[in-house]
Amino acid sequence: MRSLFKIVHTTCHTGWGGLEKRIFNESSWMRENGHTVIIVAPKDTPLFLKTKEAGFQVYPVSFKRISIFKDYQLLKRICRNEKPDIINTHGNTDSKLALYAAKKTDVPCRILSRHISAHVSNSFYNRILYKKLCHYIFTTAGYTTRHLKKVFKLKDTQIFSMPSGIIEPADLLEKDEARKMLAAELNLSQDTRFIGFSGRVSKDKGIDTLLHAFKRIRPELSGYKLVLIGEGTCDYIKHLKTLSRKLKIENDICFAGFKENVWAYYRALDCKILPSINVKGVPFEGIPQAVLEAMICECPVVGSDSGGITDIIEHEKTGLIFKAGDADDLGQKILKTLLDKAATRKRIAIAQEQVKKHHTIDAMGRDVIRIYRLHKVRLERENFTGNPCL
Repeated sequence: MRSLFKIVHTTCHTGWGGLEKRIFNESSWMRENGHTVIIVAPKDTPLFLKTKEAGFQVYPVSFKRISIFKDYQLLKRICRNEKPDIINTHGNTDSKLALYAAKKTDVPCRILSRHISAHVSNSFYNRILYKKLCHYIFTTAGYTTRHLKKVFKLKDTQIFSMPSGIIEPADLLEKDEARKMLAAELNLSQDTRFIGFSGRVSKDKGIDTLLHAFKRIRPELSGYKLVLIGEGTCDYIKHLKTLSRKLKIENDICFAGFKENVWAYYRALDCKILPSINVKGVPFEGIPQAVLEAMICECPVVGSDSGGITDIIEHEKTGLIFKAGDADDLGQKILKTLLDKAATRKRIAIAQEQVKKHHTIDAMGRDVIRIYRLHKVRLERENFTGNPCL
């Protein structure tokens, strides 16, 4: 009989981005495969509300500094009452509290997920967090795995790259139909064509670089608009609009805002760009779901050479890579994507095949379950021999 697990996921994050989608999609897959999943998150956040609506058991925990002691006690009660087999933390604050609470209440398997590639210092507390409080570390990119292995001298059996799995949509609009839909939504001519960005609209995503690149190649892109799909802070959106006016491209930049269902928008784009930059010389991107989503929609991709982006965009094979922050290089890669149609079609086909083979929710779920089961076997062996587990 196959093992079924009770899993608790925690996060202190309050938005709705790749991290939260990862938790929701993974939890849904686990439940469909017979496992029990519990979500611990700040009350009334998108993840809390969506998982509650979907019928998951949810616990509200604020994960704020002023409630640290109360939150810790609540986490211990959750662990004692629910008796989970696994606890998987997904943020900085919740990892510190939940992993310690789980260790104190003897949760058999404790996992820390690291979703970004930002460097982690080899501090005394981080050594406790990464080497003592958790049994395993899941990252979303090879870059992050290599960094953490080097900093904390981790073994291959302690840390695993687990990119987020994509749930392939049941059906997709024809590309021309999707393009016309977007043109109509933006009150543009039905002949308009689009290149664009989708995701969190922020400085670290390199949107400034994208605007400068678009300015440079604009004379060669007759009939094209640059569309930005996603939310950003009011200050940063204001900055981008000011920059677009300064560059005299404001009439060709479209701010589409947040979209719950992004599939049709990927189909509408002739090129999806992820121009993320390194922050103070350090990458922050794991393997970005937005790029995987675009690939599965047969949308050609261009990305910077930052963090986990190069894990999935293999230059000249599944997409094109440019030097992070280099607007001239980005502009040339966009033009190459749009003008060399035969080469672009080949990259599209290989990229979609790679995603379907390695980056679906089924592939990710099977990899995660494999770790759960191996840990269970390890525990059983150690209990039999009398050697204590970590």
